[in-house]
Amino acid sequence: MPDVQNHFEGWAVVELFGHGKAIGFVTTEYYGTSCLFRVDTPERAEREYTLEKPTWGEDPETMCSRLIPKGSKVKRAAAPGHSRLLGPGSIFAINPCTEDVAKMQLEIGEPRPLIVVEMPKGATAPMLPGEPDEEGDIPEDEEESIA
Repeated sequence: MPDVQNHFEGWAVVELFGHGKAIGFVTTEYYGTSCLFRVDTPERAEREYTLEKPTWGEDPETMCSRLIPKGSKVKRAAAPGHSRLLGPGSIFAINPCTEDVAKMQLEIGEPRPLIVVEMPKGATAPMLPGEPDEEGDIPEDEEESIA
C-alpha cells in the first residue's frame, strides 16, 4: 500500500494551545518529513460602519477606553495580510468554515483599534460601575458595592 499523506485546504478558524487563534485560508505543507499548516490571513481595508451594539473603544472626548454606545459611527484601521506556519503540536482544533465566516471572525478574533468618528446626537457612553456621573455623584445603589 502506498504511503499517502492527507492534507487540508480551505477557510478555517484554527484554535491554538495557549488561547490563540489563526484565521484565514489554511493549506497543508510538507518540508521533508515535517508537516505544517499554513494560515494565510487576508488584508483588511480601513472601513467605517455604525455600531449595532455597545462596543469597547476610545472615547474621542476623553481619549479613554470605554463602552461606545450603539449607533456610533466608528472606523477600523487597515490591517495587512500575513501568513503563519503552524506545527500540528500547537493546534487544538481546526474549524473549517466559509470565507465570509472567517472574515467575520477576523473582526472578532483579531480586533483592531476602534476609532469613534461620530456618536449619535444626545448619546453618552454608558457609565461603568463606580464611575461618577456628570455632577460627580456615584449612583446610590453602586456606592454600597464599592465601599
